[in-house]
Amino acid sequence: MDHLIEGIVIGTAANITIDGRLFKKNCQNEETVDAIYDALVAAQANPTDEAIENLKTMLNDTVRVARECGLEYDMETGYVYLPGFNTPVPDLLVETIEKSHKKKRTLANFINFWKLLMINPDERVRTSLFKFIAKHDFSITKNGYMVVYKAVEFFDTKNDSDLNLFVANSVYHVRKKWSCSPSKYAVYSDVDGVYHITKELTIAGWDLKEKGVTYVGNLKKLEDSLAELSKKDNASAFLPIYVTWNRSNFNLDNEKVQLGIPQVMERQECDSDPATACSYGLHVGATSYVQRFANGTSTILVCLVNPAHVIAVPDYDHSKMRVCEYFPFGVANRNDGEIDIVDQPYFEHDYLAYEKEELDRQITAINNKETRVGVDVEEAEDNRDVEEVLKALQSRVVELDK
Repeated sequence: MDHLIEGIVIGTAANITIDGRLFKKNCQNEETVDAIYDALVAAQANPTDEAIENLKTMLNDTVRVARECGLEYDMETGYVYLPGFNTPVPDLLVETIEKSHKKKRTLANFINFWKLLMINPDERVRTSLFKFIAKHDFSITKNGYMVVYKAVEFFDTKNDSDLNLFVANSVYHVRKKWSCSPSKYAVYSDVDGVYHITKELTIAGWDLKEKGVTYVGNLKKLEDSLAELSKKDNASAFLPIYVTWNRSNFNLDNEKVQLGIPQVMERQECDSDPATACSYGLHVGATSYVQRFANGTSTILVCLVNPAHVIAVPDYDHSKMRVCEYFPFGVANRNDGEIDIVDQPYFEHDYLAYEKEELDRQITAINNKETRVGVDVEEAEDNRDVEEVLKALQSRVVELDK
């Protein structure tokens, strides 16, 4: 295709017409003007697609920044896309990515979040979710998961559940926060029966009787014993069991919950209408939500949510959402009634295996020309080409395989 390119540069202003479309740019310095002029001359002499795109990029800051962030900008529509895809990235997410890029922060969490959100079949969720989580205190992990909270009641019939919970959480802490092996740590209890950990080398030099403490065991061996016990009970290695505190008639969210095991509800059984305040689905929220609705004795679980599994983002001003799957991985602390926000999940990679299995299932279903997997019959129809969804699924699988 032949391109018609005309232009003039006066002082620090460049007015250039490309195929009948006018681009105007007021530059901050002569170096930028000179660079644009050189690009103009090069494009006129050899109007290849690459030369045209280079000139457009120099004339449009939005295009330039988008490309620097690894995104693509459509000059005609003004939409921004992930390269190779046709699902528009929401404006607020684009702005956040650009700001993070300018501050030289990592973009992986936002890019991975969007790759997962593209898989979500509900356009209403795709366009509103990031705005919703930005408004509240949700955070996004490096793999694109949202960190959310869930109020539950303690329910455990196993012996010494306090020790089980302490061991599970301590293993998380030692491995992730301290980047150390649990085998180097010992568990002991004080005179009040409260559990603590310290290094094995440290406790070896203690006079236990004089300190009034009792040696419980090596943290790694205790973890192994929990794993063996869980195999016998056909349960997770993270033994503490909870039940959700809000057992409403319409909400199936009243089953037993275990750390390390995804809580799942069929998407078809969930209500995707954002105008409905409370309805079918698994309810999770920000700290403000669980603080407002949980009672003083409730346990607050810290969970991961895959954006692909979000069912409804509420229209009303509540910091909760409905999902069809969440992954509880830890217990939040409370200080004077306020919940300490957990920075990043300890065992985020534990959830990746579950996600990989689900992605493979959906890819197989699409390749077999089956009905789109897990679509709520009440949600807005996904008008995208099935190939767009398939590309999003396959792209995520490639990332996980890395």
